[in-house]
Amino acid sequence: MDLSTVKSVSPNKKLFKKIMALLFSIAIIVVSFIVLNNANEAAKDTVEILKVNQSGGIPAYVVLTDKQIKKYSIIRKEYTDDMILAEDLSSITNQYTKYYLRDGSILYKDQLMEEKPQQNEWLYELGEEHEVLTLPYNFLEAGGDILMPGDKVRIRVSFEDEISDSSGNPNAGYGSTKTEMKTEVLFDSIEVRDMLNSSSHSIYEVYKEVLKLSEDKRQEVMKSDDFLKSIQPRSLLLEGTREQIDKFAKFNGYEGKKYLITILTRKNSQVILDQLPTLQREVESWIKTKD
Repeated sequence: MDLSTVKSVSPNKKLFKKIMALLFSIAIIVVSFIVLNNANEAAKDTVEILKVNQSGGIPAYVVLTDKQIKKYSIIRKEYTDDMILAEDLSSITNQYTKYYLRDGSILYKDQLMEEKPQQNEWLYELGEEHEVLTLPYNFLEAGGDILMPGDKVRIRVSFEDEISDSSGNPNAGYGSTKTEMKTEVLFDSIEVRDMLNSSSHSIYEVYKEVLKLSEDKRQEVMKSDDFLKSIQPRSLLLEGTREQIDKFAKFNGYEGKKYLITILTRKNSQVILDQLPTLQREVESWIKTKD
């Protein structure tokens, strides 16, 4: 028998491979144990926070009570500083919600405020040298739904003015007068702070009331004819200086007067409804559907 034809067998090499496989398996077991142990420790390290616990959620601008919220535990890695801790429950009850809070959502510090928001809050920011006047206008002749609170407008007034009759008519008596139509710029630039609907209610406040509702309820309300009527403006609330208001009062006594309202650039203006872009888009979609 020729032993040279027999392949060389290396038992030491096979033994080394077995030992390495065993060590690799042991390493996997050890690493898995460490990972699972750390995960178990992390799961035990929890923080107790507060969540909304009210069917249908909590509307905006209402007082928060302990019956509307519940305690909930999360692992510390998920906790952020803006969440409200369960230990702070007593300090946040009787505060007001800033906007609608969905049922089951985590409570955050910036969702609450200590004082109830004021209606027509811009009136509280009005400078002492400024005044507000109400001007009825034709919705279609003044920009339609383009014109919004926060826009600046230029207003011209056309009126009948009496002038002396110097036509040389011998039949005209001494000191006789005739009427002549004149047009003057009443306000070169004045800001629209709000609009009133046909019921003399603030349209901006109508939008704010709708924002208090849950999403489902809000869409239901916005589909209604009553809502669409409530956001159709009939009068403007204009903020002006004392001199501007005095000028308005001067022309307000003329018979047959007519106002021409034109919209100025929105550059450097703060249009109120730009703060509610989502709601505005929804309103526009409902109006288009109705049409």
